[in-house]
Amino acid sequence: ISLLILLSTLGCLHASILTGARPYYAMSRERLFFSGIGKLNRQNVPGNSLLWQGIWASVLVLSGTFDQLTDMLIFAVYIFYGATATGVFILRRRMPDAHRPYKVWGYPFVPAIFVLFCIGLFFNTIVTRPREAAIGLTLILTGIPVYFIFHRKKRGNDAD
Repeated sequence: ISLLILLSTLGCLHASILTGARPYYAMSRERLFFSGIGKLNRQNVPGNSLLWQGIWASVLVLSGTFDQLTDMLIFAVYIFYGATATGVFILRRRMPDAHRPYKVWGYPFVPAIFVLFCIGLFFNTIVTRPREAAIGLTLILTGIPVYFIFHRKKRGNDAD
């Protein structure tokens, strides 16, 4: 059992590392993040983006205990998971005739239950771990001014 848990964890980490660097890469390509992050190496891998992700992960690891870090991460992730599931309802209403190559099993009940669980986890973390919730929310909210700084810079470059 321990070996299976180890293999499963390594597989999950591998997928998280490789996919986690892609948003930085895409943001850089759209000029919404540092330009050097959007470069591919000889193997067509966003190496600078992976390096940036490693640096950021190291900063987060040094910021507290593993328990605090996971509480901050889970809190932040479930905000976006809930928003994504809510997006299913919004898109179904706005674009009812759109081609849907992927079906949502048990719609509308399963995504609604998932959204309710996300809301529950959100408030549970605020009540039981207010410090970690505040730090997680602060990390998310710091993205707003960063976005506008890069967006303004991008608009200025587009005008040139």
